[in-house]
Amino acid sequence: MLEPYTVLDFTDERGEIGPMILGDLGAEVIKVELPEGASSRRAAPFYKDAHEASDLSSLQFIAYNRNKRSITIDPNSDEDRSVLDELIRRADIIFESAPNGILAALDFDFAGVSALNPNIVHVCLSPFGATGPHANFHGNDLVIAAMGGPVALQGPIDRAPVRISVPQAWRHAGIEAASGALVALTRMRRTGGAQFVDLAAQSVMTWTMLNAMDAYAIQGFNFERGGSTIDNGKLKMELLYETADGWIIALPTSSVLEGCLEWMIEDGIADASYRDIDWKNYDLNIRELDNAPINLYQAQELLASFLILHTKQ
Repeated sequence: MLEPYTVLDFTDERGEIGPMILGDLGAEVIKVELPEGASSRRAAPFYKDAHEASDLSSLQFIAYNRNKRSITIDPNSDEDRSVLDELIRRADIIFESAPNGILAALDFDFAGVSALNPNIVHVCLSPFGATGPHANFHGNDLVIAAMGGPVALQGPIDRAPVRISVPQAWRHAGIEAASGALVALTRMRRTGGAQFVDLAAQSVMTWTMLNAMDAYAIQGFNFERGGSTIDNGKLKMELLYETADGWIIALPTSSVLEGCLEWMIEDGIADASYRDIDWKNYDLNIRELDNAPINLYQAQELLASFLILHTKQ
């Protein structure tokens, strides 16, 4: 699909997924690194507890740099600078992480890049945008998610908000950057002229809250932090359950309950009459507290009583 196009990847761990997606779609992706290597090569976790960056031991680096080739550019080498200039001239898309990314270390900005290649698409990922009062501010996953909004809905309601367990802000931003690059490439092909895609991770995280922003208009009440529960209509569905040796995430839905039913009956947790429940349509009636053969809260109690007897395995 994108075989005719060349992408230069100047990103670090903040944006590597974007060029990777274009590589998956067939583009030639060249990752540009400084002599010490990309910082993501040193990002944990590591394969088999290795810590040698040259061994491609970072699982994150391996995961988000497939379908890429790599080149090292020394900012102090005139020869390397000439090579970089030529790469920019023949590239179609450039991705960079800002502020203080590799492209900045090489003294390039959009003006410098577009002077070399007047038809370039320059995609800049940053925490808060390329301009404005926070343009030069740094932001980790927690800060970006907090300022973007999602953290307001994370964690139990009786305590301060908490960060999500798996960092997501830069993953969302990188994916949006790939989409933005393709839109800008289409515009460049139609109208000509270099295109600059200014992508702020903060704004991307705000767009992950579409269901929360529309909640009141659709259901008449706003979302609130629910800890380990999710809203199921006006009911709360518990997701976290204790086992004999720790905690797991489970859903009290038909697939889980019916799948464990014989085991529950054997343990004396469930009545044998539960075999007669219409499990195929059970999930459709789970909100009916009075009319369902077993309602949501009864299902949660049943599942909790069963899981506490068994290990996570």
